[in-house]
Amino acid sequence: MEIYQLRTFVAVARHGNITQAASTLYLTQSTVSGHIKALEADLGTALFVRAASGVALTSFGQLMLQKTLELLAKADEIIVDARNVAGKVTGPLRLCVINDAETLNLAAIMTGMRDQFPDITVGMRHGLSGWALNEVKNSQCDAGFFIGEMEDAEVKAIKLKQIDYCIVGPLALQSQIEAAGWSIIGSLPWIWVSPLGSYPQLVTELLSRHGVKPLKVAETDREATLQSLVTAGVGLSLLRMERAQSAEREGLLFIWHKGMTSANLSLIFLATRERDPLIQALLSVVRQNFGEQ
Repeated sequence: MEIYQLRTFVAVARHGNITQAASTLYLTQSTVSGHIKALEADLGTALFVRAASGVALTSFGQLMLQKTLELLAKADEIIVDARNVAGKVTGPLRLCVINDAETLNLAAIMTGMRDQFPDITVGMRHGLSGWALNEVKNSQCDAGFFIGEMEDAEVKAIKLKQIDYCIVGPLALQSQIEAAGWSIIGSLPWIWVSPLGSYPQLVTELLSRHGVKPLKVAETDREATLQSLVTAGVGLSLLRMERAQSAEREGLLFIWHKGMTSANLSLIFLATRERDPLIQALLSVVRQNFGEQ
């Protein structure tokens, strides 16, 4: 029984699907299946019930999941203790990055890490908030940025700032929307963002408060693409206020000021790793650039 097999087991248990677990772990499906089969062989019993739609934990698998989470937490504690004993903060730090560099103060953070912790090498990977959460929970990243409310007890979220959002639309629809208001919003086409982003929850909550169900005609995982599609007249969307104001000044789209919402930007990491010198180093530099919230 190996630690990497246990991490694979947790990923499969969380997703209920070999393919999705393989994607989050950056492994092939055959490798993930091999880890599970080897683990089941060592234990002498099945951990999952397999079906066409995915996998579900057996009764023993459910018991195993809780014990595995406890064991992995202890393993993380050992790593933290070892780094504390070593004294010098060194090693690679894997960081999940979302949105653009300016929103995250990324240049200032990387400069601070370089100057204050030169023996830490920060490796950045880009994606959406939901992806960042999965990467942190599956130990594929040490920390990440996240937009929205964190409701997972396994993950610590340090709030950095509030991000404001607004509904934006093509200039050709401006007079029509401003005249009709919320009554027309649901009948117009909407550009959506992947479920792994914070966007779906934000915009769904905003629209539902006004009894609006959006007509989705396109989906993207890139904010720049979203803005371009709005400018081209494809439909409405939700956009960060800073970006929307810049685009409006350039005459690319219009902001509908009755459609506003906001969300918190946070730095997230596993709660069991809060004392980890790598996490503390990153956190100290991030707080220098965002301040205390």
